[in-house]
Order: sequence, then C-alpha cells, then structure tokens
Amino acid sequence: MLRTVGKILVFVLIAVCYVSSQDPARPIITSPAGQVQGTTESCGLFCSYYSFKGIPYAEPPVGARRFRNPVPHGGWTGVRDGSSHGSDCLQASLIPGEVRGSEDCLFLNIYTQQLVGQRPVMLWIHGGGYGANSGNSDEFGPEKLVQENVLLVTINYRLGALGFLSTGDRYAQGNWGLKDCLQALRWVRANIAAFGGDPSNVTLFGNSAGAALVHLLVLADAPANEGLFHRAIAQSSTTLVPYAFQPRPRFYADRIASALGFGTDSSVYVEQLRSIPVAQFIPFQEAAFTIPVPRFLRPIDFGPVVEPLDAPEETIVRQRPIELIRERGHRVPFMVGYTDLEGAFFTALENAIDPTVKPQFNANAHLLVPFFWNVSPGSAASTQISNAFRNHYWQGRPIDASVDYEWTVYQTDHQFLFAIDQTVRLHAQAAPSVPLYYYQFEYDGDLNLYKKIFGVTHPGAIHTDELPYQFHIPAAMLEPIPPTSHANTVSSRVVRMWANFARTGNPTPSQEALLQNIQWPMVRSDGAGYLAIGHDLVPWQQSPNPTRMSLWYNLQQTYANAPFEI
Repeated sequence: MLRTVGKILVFVLIAVCYVSSQDPARPIITSPAGQVQGTTESCGLFCSYYSFKGIPYAEPPVGARRFRNPVPHGGWTGVRDGSSHGSDCLQASLIPGEVRGSEDCLFLNIYTQQLVGQRPVMLWIHGGGYGANSGNSDEFGPEKLVQENVLLVTINYRLGALGFLSTGDRYAQGNWGLKDCLQALRWVRANIAAFGGDPSNVTLFGNSAGAALVHLLVLADAPANEGLFHRAIAQSSTTLVPYAFQPRPRFYADRIASALGFGTDSSVYVEQLRSIPVAQFIPFQEAAFTIPVPRFLRPIDFGPVVEPLDAPEETIVRQRPIELIRERGHRVPFMVGYTDLEGAFFTALENAIDPTVKPQFNANAHLLVPFFWNVSPGSAASTQISNAFRNHYWQGRPIDASVDYEWTVYQTDHQFLFAIDQTVRLHAQAAPSVPLYYYQFEYDGDLNLYKKIFGVTHPGAIHTDELPYQFHIPAAMLEPIPPTSHANTVSSRVVRMWANFARTGNPTPSQEALLQNIQWPMVRSDGAGYLAIGHDLVPWQQSPNPTRMSLWYNLQQTYANAPFEI
C-alpha cells in the first residue's frame, strides 16, 4: 500500500512540474499511461476548466480481440494530443443507411478545474439502449459538474452486437460492453491521481441503459469491482427494467450467424464472426424503432447476460440480477430514481413513426402483460392482468389518441417505474445498513429539452429530461434559456446534490439555502422514503405513486410465475 501511495505522489509531483512549465492553456499531464496534452475550455464568465479528450483506456477490440474481454491499454510514448474525442463506438447513424463510429472506440475523457490535489471522481456511463450514443461533450458537456469541484470522466463502451453478443457458452461469454466500463474504472484507479482526481473516492453514475450497467457493476461479483468505485447512481433504469437484461442470448447470436451463412455451431461461427468486415454488423446494430412491438417492454436483442460457468476469461455476471440483489445487495451508498413521465419519450416517437402500435395492443391484450411474470398468452391469468391494466389506466376504452396520456402513464409504469421501485425495495431489504436514496424527478421547465424536441404536451418530465439539468447538452438546445429561468435553480440543486453524494455519500449532508434546508431521507427497510425533485425539493416518508404501484405488486403476487424473474 505504501509503495502504491508513493508512486501516486511521484506522478502527481511530475504532473505539477509539467503544468507549471508548459503553456497554461495547453497543460501536459504525465500519468502512468503516458503524457497527454489537454486544452482549457470555458464554462461561463470567469469560469474555465481543463479538458483531456480521446484517452485510450483499452487496446482496440478488433480482429482476434473482437468478442473478448478488453485488454488494458499498454500506454504510449511522446505527448498524446487530448484536444479531440476518440471515435464513437460503431452504431447506426440517425441518418438512415449511414454508419457512425468505429470498432476502435475505447476512449475516455477527463474534465476538471484543478490539476493538483485530489477531487472526488464522477465517472459517467451514457445511455442509448446499449446501441447508441457516446461519452462526448456535445452529448454530455461537463460545464455544470466541474464547477462543483469534482473531476468528471466520461467513457465510450462497445455497443450492439459488438458489445453484447453472447452464445451462452464458452465461445462468446458476453458482457463485452459492461467489461469495457470495468476496464475504464481500472484505468481511472491507476491514472486519475495525475489529473487531480482521488482514486479512493469514485462515484459511478449513468442514465437509462447506462444506469442498468451501473447497477450491474454494483452487483458484480468481487473481486471484479472491489475498490474501483465507492458510490453509485442509477438514473431512469436498473437491471430489472424489461429491456435491460437478455435471458436467451443464444437465439440472437444464432440468428446473426445464420443470416451470414455461418450455421449455428457456436464453436465455429464465433471465429467466423471475428473475421468479417465490421460493416456487416450494422444491420444487426439495433435502432430503437426497428425493434418489434412491444419494443422496450421486452429484452433488447443484445444486452447483458449471465455468463457461463466454464467461461475462458474473467466473468462479471454469474447469476440473474434479481438473485444478485437478494444475495449481495449494494455494498456502497446507492442512489436510484426516475422521471415521473418516463414513457412519453417512447410513446411520442411511436405516435410519430408507427401508427400500428396502438392497434397491435388492442388486437393482442397479452402485449400488456409483463414478460418477466412468465404468464402464458391466452391464459386466464393473462386476461385478468390485461383487463386490470385496461380498467385502471384507461377505463377499458380502446387504446387510441383519446387515451394518449393514460397510455403514456401505463408505459411509464411498465417500462420503468415498477421495476425501479422493486429494485429499491429489494435493495432496502438486502442491505438495510448501507445508505440508499430514492428520487422522482418531476420538474417540467425550460431545460426539459427532450420533451421540447419530441413535442410532448402532457405534464411531467420524460425519459432523459433530467440530463440537461446535470450536463450542458448543445446538441439538444433549441433556444437559449433565460438566466432568470427557475430551471437554472433546479439545475443548480441537482448538480449540488449529485456532487454532495460524490463527496460524502449523502446528497444533503448539511442544511443549505440552495437546497431549501431539506434533508433527503434514506430509504427505510420497507422501501419507503424518497425525494420529489420539482419546482421545490420535497422529502417524503412514503413510496412514490402508491396507488399505481400497489396495483402492480398485487398483480405480481397473484399471477406471476416467479421462476422466470430476471
């Protein structure tokens, strides 16, 4: 331990020397991985920060490394230019028929206002359904968080089939993208002190699919994540949400192999898949609305999986998530939450591009039944569940434009809220002595950028609407936000609480005027206690949405066949 501390101090001293002897606008940092030259960027009037982009944390996962665990990057010689992002990971472009990114994409970015000392580290895992987006600053600008005296790291990880294909056996054990996140954490532990970060105080946080990956890392078997992070935040997903975990990966792996003429023998076709041009994977890199109805109410084709017992490389998920929660709980302070109208993100898009959705649900009521309850189509249980949902949410009327809000609330509960609420309750039971915080983000204001983009008029915050309150997102800005807007106050509150959590493990460690002198209650062992984040901060000693959640828990207890629980 003393030897390790000594090495870190040496690198910090070297870094200070380089900063003092170079152009202050283009600092050069010497880390164990090598030297990297950053830039100085603006975060407002009299506000600046240092940026180090496109740093490789693993060797390129190409050729023989495709469908294998990431290999730690060997470092570089000379001074690496950190002024530009590395390549995005391969994904379908927003422009039909075009491709974005590269297979050589395992890069991270570092942002901080100070290069000496030791600041809490916050490592961000982006969302995108395991198939889209990146950690780049046009999507997640660091300007707000760095002003809270934290060091922000954002990362890329392998996406789609390249990131999550699994044969369910030793020939392709899966979870490549998840293990990329783990390798990025290992890089941070070894190198972040040189940039002024504290490797003994790292908070992992993410949104949507990124939050599901955060949750899996919280649950991962030791020693895979031992000491790599010390707090975690899962925003708008956990590994229990319907899309997040793939229980039958072999079906989708075989489907790719068969489509390419490789047969269905995994011992043969995995090697063949390693040798094909990467562009041939693009037809299998899911775009959200090429997924058949009911879309995100079922597992995404390529996502995290249980790894085989005879896997040839390090494994990270050896049991189903619900078993891991019950057996392991959370060993670090954990924050979990969602937006109050999550489903509007998806129903708005479906309304715009797929007029068949509501007729399909009207014609097949079993689509309303959660797949994870393992209820047979056409059974009496299926009929009882679907009727209960139809009567509760839209009073038995046909699903059409007249019940669009009610339909959106149902989608919100099915796709996110019930699974997240169950996650919180299970964690509260499994680890009652470890801090657990629960929130509902319900502010509807000027920074709800995605709601504006999708033209949602229903009240509430939709999926991803909390992100512009944490990050500067120029790619989503439709118009400037007035400096007098209350949304700026809400943003300052969110950023302060998240940074407080990173610093101390408590989002409200002391009374302060910005946070309205409130104390965010920890979740009790019965799952009660949360913070409503709206125009004001309102602590509650109960669970959110109790009437709706009671319906779901009662139906689950009455009709679910537990052996298929994820």
